Order: sequence, then structure tokens, then C-alpha cells
Amino acid sequence: MLVGLPQAHGQDGFSVQSLIDPITGRSITRYQSPHHETHHYYFVSPWSPDEKQLAFFRFNKDVEKLSAIGRYPGSLWVMNVDGSGRRRLVDDLPGHHHVGVNQFWGPKGDYLYYYDTTPSRRCMARVSVASGDAECIDTPVPCTRASPDLKTLSCGTADEQGIFDIETKQYKRLVTLERAIALTPNKELVSNLGSALQNTRFSPTGDKVIIVHRAKETYPRLVEMFVYDFKKEQLTWLTHDLHHPSWRPDGKAVLFVRRHSRTNVQWLWEVNVETKEERPLFDAHHVPAGHPSYHPLKQHLVVTDCYGGDFGNGLALANTKTNTMEQLVTIPLGSKPEVYPDERFPFRNWGLWMPPRKYLNEPRPVWNKDGTKLLFSSQESGRMNLYVVDTSDL
Repeated sequence: MLVGLPQAHGQDGFSVQSLIDPITGRSITRYQSPHHETHHYYFVSPWSPDEKQLAFFRFNKDVEKLSAIGRYPGSLWVMNVDGSGRRRLVDDLPGHHHVGVNQFWGPKGDYLYYYDTTPSRRCMARVSVASGDAECIDTPVPCTRASPDLKTLSCGTADEQGIFDIETKQYKRLVTLERAIALTPNKELVSNLGSALQNTRFSPTGDKVIIVHRAKETYPRLVEMFVYDFKKEQLTWLTHDLHHPSWRPDGKAVLFVRRHSRTNVQWLWEVNVETKEERPLFDAHHVPAGHPSYHPLKQHLVVTDCYGGDFGNGLALANTKTNTMEQLVTIPLGSKPEVYPDERFPFRNWGLWMPPRKYLNEPRPVWNKDGTKLLFSSQESGRMNLYVVDTSDL
């Protein structure tokens, strides 16, 4: 039975609840709201640099149903980690259910950066957390990520990817689509379809970025990674047949999910960025994984959200030393594992088994700096809300 004790209440029906996962025994904080609310992505921290505040996007109350495509009206908010001090910073923004407005913190926590897709503005913007004053930043292309030192933004379009220096306001183009196509060993897979660059992600050490190149299809037959080395100013092809890459904390390897083409068994893989050596990082179970990432200090621990199977629709923790996996959070809380499909069930979305679900639920777990907390989202109540699970014992 789910245990819930209301701890704090605010306006508009908001409350903070302390929950216990009845299966795993984990302590969970739920920021309960009658609105759909979302963080950014699984590798973009919602915590401020001092980890005293959380940034999130809140959809308007009349937004009932979210889908994986399109944008919905809402606003950019911050709150203290205990749920107090909830404040709206920017209103009337179109937000996406996955990433809100691509919000992320500036280097000192005094600004939040975000991408405003309002047709009349359509710009990279920042808002003062103290005053709520917002302004557009003149960047040649959209910018949606920050470097580890929060001084540089990654920017790009389908045709080019680059970086923007916040202090000097200078943009530098790193990679063009033409260059990626010239380097890829998979030219035949994009020759008739067209392709695009996306998802520039800084390494934790800040000296490299990975850039994804993919065919222009809903479920692309080609998804591959390149690495750009800032010191060498060199672009290198890394690997293909993957989804949802995530850097290892030491910056020497990248984690990703790969499906075996004959068996449909999906494993967690790792590729070394210098040697290009690939290996299954975890292969004890088929893992219907969505968004895997390493623990920030203990890289033998990997968290991922799951879509069915032995770990239900919750969060699972893989130990790569012992090649074992355990449930971390059950979603819905207290739910049982799902039964695997038989050979008649159509695998889709890069091999993910995504059984019919009552609600759109993609938790996208993201660690805090020392790995003692893990924030995720869940729509099990009918509204997508934010949750934090205590992982300080790992």
C-alpha cells in the first residue's frame, strides 16, 4: 500500500508529499500539482548550481492531455527543493512534454536560459531568477545545452552544430551536415532519405562533445554518433545503431542502448571515445531502457527508466560489476512487472518494447551532483508531476 503524508501545501492545489515505494522501500518526495509539470532531459540538471532550487516547466491547467509531438501553453517556474517559494518566471510559453522550453541554469544560478519558440520572438533567451526580467540573446542558431562549467552553450540546427560563448557572445560553428555525411560509413542509409544533426552533448570534462547524426524518419534506420575534440579541432565518427547516448563521468566513454537485430534483445552498451572499442556494459537481462545514465561518482552504477518487462514501467539500477539489476522505483508505485511480449508483438522505436499504457510516462531520471538524489517524472496520477527519490545509500 502506498504511504503518503502531505508535508507542505501551496496555492493552486500544490503540495509536497513524502512517499514510500511499497516494493523497494525507497523514500520519495512528490511535488504534487494539478498541472502537468516537467523537467528538461535526463542529462540536464534541474537543480541550481547550489542545489537549493529546482527549475521546471508548468503547463496551463486546461492542458489535459500531452502527446510526444507538438507544444502546449505554459510557463517557466522555479521552487526551493522543499517545495516552498514556487514562482513563475516567464509566462505564455509553448512547452514540450519532454523538455519544457529546454531550460537550464546559468553559471551562478542567477539566470535561467531557455528557448522561446513563440512565433513573434523565437529566440534563445534568459531570465533573471531574482527579478523575472527576460531578454532574448542574439545567437545565429538555437542553443539548448550548457557546458559543465556553464560558460558555453551548444547550439545548432539540422545542418550545423556549434558553440556560443556566453561572456564574449561569440558563436563558433563546429560541424556541418556535409562534413558528417562525408565521414560516415553509412552513406547508403541516408542517400535517399536525407539526414540531420542533433543533440550536441558536452563531455563531463568539457573537452569534447558528441553529436548525433540520424536519418530523417520517424523511426530512423540510421542513428550514429560523432565526437568533436576541442583541443584537436577534429570530428571523428564513433559508432552507430543506438539511441539515448550518455557520457561516462570521466569523459572517456559513452553509454547507449542497442538492440540485437536478430533477437530483439536490448542491452546497455559502452564505446570508448579514443579507441572506438565497444562492449556490452550490461547484458544479464533484456532491458527495455529509455534514458540510461551513470551515477555521477560511481560509474559501475547505471540508472534507467524502463518500459515494461521485469522492471515494470519504473526505474531500474544496473550494477555493471556484478552484472545485476534491481528495481529502484516502481511506476505506478507498487505495481508489478509486465509480461514480456511474444514473437507476435511488434517491436518499434529502436527496439523498445513499449506496451500500451494508460498515461504517457517517460520518467527521464536525472542525478544531482553527488548522486544522492534522483529526479524523475511520472504521470501515474493522471498529471505529470516531479518526484525525487533518495539514493544516498548507494
